[in-house]
Amino acid sequence: MTWQASRDFAREARARDARVSRPKVSVGLPVYNGEKYLPNALTRLVEQDFADFELIVSDNASTDGTEDICRRFAERDRRIRYVRNETNIGLAANHNRTFELSRGELFKWVAHDDDFPRAMLARFVSVFEEGPPSISVVYSRCEYVDGLGNVESVDSDGVDKSDPWPHRRLAHLLRHVHMYNSPYGLMRADMLRKTRLHGRFPMSDHVLLAELAMLGVFVELSEPLLRIRRHPGRTFNANTTAKALRELFNPGRTHRFRPLGIRTQMKAELVRSAVRVPSTVRDKVLCTAVALGVPQWRTFKAFGGRQKRKLWRMAPPGR
Repeated sequence: MTWQASRDFAREARARDARVSRPKVSVGLPVYNGEKYLPNALTRLVEQDFADFELIVSDNASTDGTEDICRRFAERDRRIRYVRNETNIGLAANHNRTFELSRGELFKWVAHDDDFPRAMLARFVSVFEEGPPSISVVYSRCEYVDGLGNVESVDSDGVDKSDPWPHRRLAHLLRHVHMYNSPYGLMRADMLRKTRLHGRFPMSDHVLLAELAMLGVFVELSEPLLRIRRHPGRTFNANTTAKALRELFNPGRTHRFRPLGIRTQMKAELVRSAVRVPSTVRDKVLCTAVALGVPQWRTFKAFGGRQKRKLWRMAPPGR
């Protein structure tokens, strides 16, 4: 073998090794005490039609059978990487850890209690492969299912918008996001790295979506490729007070004085992102105006709707 042929062979070997070591997709599964629904989620993920992915499971110091379940699945499937935190680092940090450990070109978060049709990853990936590089997130409509998997309804954020202007995409997202199925879409990892990821405060996924909308285009698929399970133990059903939510996102810090309410803090973080993320001064100014105005408009609109319903209930019969 000549020196040049040997060099070419080595180059091809390195390229082949890189393809093997870096999957197309990384899936991040943060979990805490998820033994009831976790086996189903893991099974549905490893059975996906699209096989070129890694699954990073970050166990947030679970005290139930979560660790045994994860280790058992990891032993059977080399694509699963199981890591365990010694202490509970909070919901936000645990989500971020799965991304920080990922290697894929595309990334997706999944919940341990949701369900996933077999075609999910393949359909999402195909949109990225066939679409322009401006796409930041591909997500789908979703089915709400009960604890037994029975479909209750179909809904979606409806935040997809193909517009070259970041402030218009941001305005569309802030006007329409309501059920948060879009954070469970497939994301371009390079764009996700330009965000602050999940902040250690409630509603930080709202801010993360806003940053991704300023960075690129959202695409929604009409077929439901996600099944969100509603049950009493779901994270945001079990944590409803402001104190519980703050403890969920940032454990051990709830004793600190908080001058801002949850929604006020989220709105302030939106403005911070609008100043930070866009690349030009013009876009920064326009996005900041949107971040200041649209959330206030939604609050005013919601308040007006509540007042109308209240007056309607107070109206005498027959009117």
